[in-house]
Amino acid sequence: MSAIFLVAAAMLAPAPAMSQTPPVETAAPAVDPARLAAARTVIEQIFPAATRQQTMQGMMSAMMANIRQPLMTNPDFAAAVQKDPRVKKIFDDFVDRQLARSTELLNANLPGMVDAMAHAYARRFDISQLHDLSVFFSTPTGKIYLANSMTIMSDPDVAAWQRDLTTRSMKTVQSDIADLVKQITALQPPVKTQ
Repeated sequence: MSAIFLVAAAMLAPAPAMSQTPPVETAAPAVDPARLAAARTVIEQIFPAATRQQTMQGMMSAMMANIRQPLMTNPDFAAAVQKDPRVKKIFDDFVDRQLARSTELLNANLPGMVDAMAHAYARRFDISQLHDLSVFFSTPTGKIYLANSMTIMSDPDVAAWQRDLTTRSMKTVQSDIADLVKQITALQPPVKTQ
């Protein structure tokens, strides 16, 4: 049963830092200030400040629900819950804590995300294209698109696809983790050179 919690933890927890040394980042190409200003307008239309946290919360909740469901139907997990119903409460509390922590982290870092997206749009679209996007997002169809695009992950077809993918990945992850542990355990101590 502990393997299920390892799998759940691996799937739900934010990725841990692999090293104490931060990775060396290459400098991103400079962005034209006029393009950046135009991109900021577009990003504000896509992620309005007034609803930004609510939008991200909805996306996170839908994603977590799509991940939780296959875990709950995993035969090993179902057997563990059958054996001791407290397992489900422990798991639900774990998932809820992960969602709360991830949401808190995301909300605290939304300004950085918005800035990064503005830079990304400014690099990929010229001023004319950014203007066209802004005009489109101002139309009735553009507004409907923006209102619905952030809820795509909760669409039944997308949710079913994500649950199926999670279920299929669960079938191999336990043996993959066991194989990884076996490989690491089999390592010989490194030869010390003087």
